[in-house]
Amino acid sequence: MFDFSIERTQDSETKSAIHCCYGMPYAAFVYCIVTVIAYSIWAFRLVPGAGPMFASIAVIYMVLSGISLSRLVHKPGSVVKFCIFFALAFLVYSIFWCFFWFGLKGQYHADLYGSFLGLAALTWLFMKAFEKSTGFLPLFSVLFTCHTIGYYMGGEGYYFVGGPTGRLLWGVGHGLGFGAGLGYLINRCQSPD
Repeated sequence: MFDFSIERTQDSETKSAIHCCYGMPYAAFVYCIVTVIAYSIWAFRLVPGAGPMFASIAVIYMVLSGISLSRLVHKPGSVVKFCIFFALAFLVYSIFWCFFWFGLKGQYHADLYGSFLGLAALTWLFMKAFEKSTGFLPLFSVLFTCHTIGYYMGGEGYYFVGGPTGRLLWGVGHGLGFGAGLGYLINRCQSPD
């Protein structure tokens, strides 16, 4: 259904390396913007209640992320398909994250466990969509590391500053880290094995 695969040749390795130098910073920047928009729902208490608030944040990610990251997909004419794919992949990630967050009541590193499994599922889905047959562990490791560093550095900003500004700072950190990881994942899924 979602086929973003391209012909992978050794000649495309140079393009892929250049694209990675562009892809990670670009994805970090645009995903940071998306994340700040999403976190503003929490920062300014725009939606009452934890469940509806998390659902609203997920919808922002599902709608805006695919649009902002589709520029990194090499296959021509795949913007709409990629937006739909990303929304579904992010939904899977969100389900894992929310399962642990609400199941463990936000304690015992619930966010870390949810991210670990959710990002593993997201990596697998990307590999299938781009027909990437090898490299799950390195792809997942970079995505998880970038996401986790951004998430927890943003969290430190929140705890240091507090209030709505601190919440938005958390969004900046999380968006930069998660975006960089997604940029790497999208790029490497399109590179030769």
